[in-house]
Amino acid sequence: MTIITTAPVSTTPARVHWAEVDDDLWVAHIGGAFGGSIDSAGGRHLARDPFGRDRGEFDTFDEARRHLEAFLAHPAMSRRLQAPAAAHD
Repeated sequence: MTIITTAPVSTTPARVHWAEVDDDLWVAHIGGAFGGSIDSAGGRHLARDPFGRDRGEFDTFDEARRHLEAFLAHPAMSRRLQAPAAAHD
């Protein structure tokens, strides 16, 4: 008989941390992984996902940040970017 078990998966999205790495360039980190970036120029804010794809151009940094964070929180993305769950005793 074969017993298959799966590793525990967190259903709580990891928190996104932002760092300004250069003037007008912000980088997102989520669960220890690169989560994308926001580049601001000429009053516009371009959001890119962790794969380098454009996710949109926005009027404000906060709009771009919220859009990218919503993308990262999607279950398909959050499974890829979650830190491993702690082992249970």
